[in-house]
Amino acid sequence: MKIRSKILGRLMPSILLALLALPAPTLAQEGGEALDIEYSEIEPLASKSLLLDVIRAPDGHLLAVGERGHVVLSEQGDEWRQARVVPTRSTLTTVESSGGRLWAAGHDTVIITSGDGGETWTRQYFDPERQQPVMDLLFTDGRNGVAIGAYGLYMTTDNGGETWLDEVIDEENEYHLNDMVRFDDGRRLIAGEAGYSYRSFDDGASWEPLDVPYLGSMWGAQQVGAGCVLFFGLRGHILETCDFGDNWTEVRADTIASLSGAAYDQGRSVIVGNGGVILVREDGGPFAVRVHSSGVDFASNLALGGGRFILVGEDGTYHFPEAPEVNGAHGEEGQ
Repeated sequence: MKIRSKILGRLMPSILLALLALPAPTLAQEGGEALDIEYSEIEPLASKSLLLDVIRAPDGHLLAVGERGHVVLSEQGDEWRQARVVPTRSTLTTVESSGGRLWAAGHDTVIITSGDGGETWTRQYFDPERQQPVMDLLFTDGRNGVAIGAYGLYMTTDNGGETWLDEVIDEENEYHLNDMVRFDDGRRLIAGEAGYSYRSFDDGASWEPLDVPYLGSMWGAQQVGAGCVLFFGLRGHILETCDFGDNWTEVRADTIASLSGAAYDQGRSVIVGNGGVILVREDGGPFAVRVHSSGVDFASNLALGGGRFILVGEDGTYHFPEAPEVNGAHGEEGQ
């Protein structure tokens, strides 16, 4: 998800060119008018297409989403199959799970949901005329959720996505809202475009701008334990706060690759980005730079446990660490 989103912000030039070449989906009419939904086509290489986000489904299996409405599922991350019924051909940029349900969203402001672990989906929202891709979804339970995205998009639902209400968090600016994190006590942070990021002390009821030291775009946010959060984005920039945005530290990493996804597991932070770059940090120390042998642009990643991570981006899914023989061939430790 880029007209500058998770495809608009989180994706890289080579991926953007591929997306711009995709045919536009046929518009659908909803409500009392005839419904003409174009479903994602079953394709043998769907798991090798551009994938933009990955999570664990409620029953524990892996699920990734991406271009052309592709949704793919896997038990362990090695063999993938395509979901049978997905009512969109729009690029899906984000996927979320809460309360035993799944939601995915993306271009054309499409939002879809699944109650069977991602095998079949129904469409809840679709408005291509808005030209506001959804970049992130966050649900606190099976009913209450938020969708954020391009040009200040901020929509809320209190009925599981059956209806969505437009809201505004910044009356003066309409920069892209790229990623949201939420603490257990209801505090929230949004990483945004061009230095415009936000925080809420009251579970999203009100928002205030953050004073961050870098005025470029932050494409992702990740909680990393002990109340700390990393923002990351353009040209390898990483910011860290451990006091909910009162103070920020610029964290140095020896890369200028733009960064688009992160995961955290047992003290290890793994951030992925352009050109196969993988940044690894142990227990709050410095980031070490790894380069995946594929060299692809990564969009997102997920911790699998045991020090293993699944990565998604150009041409599908990847593992980190790689197989020992692959790491050895490129002189990597893989750890």
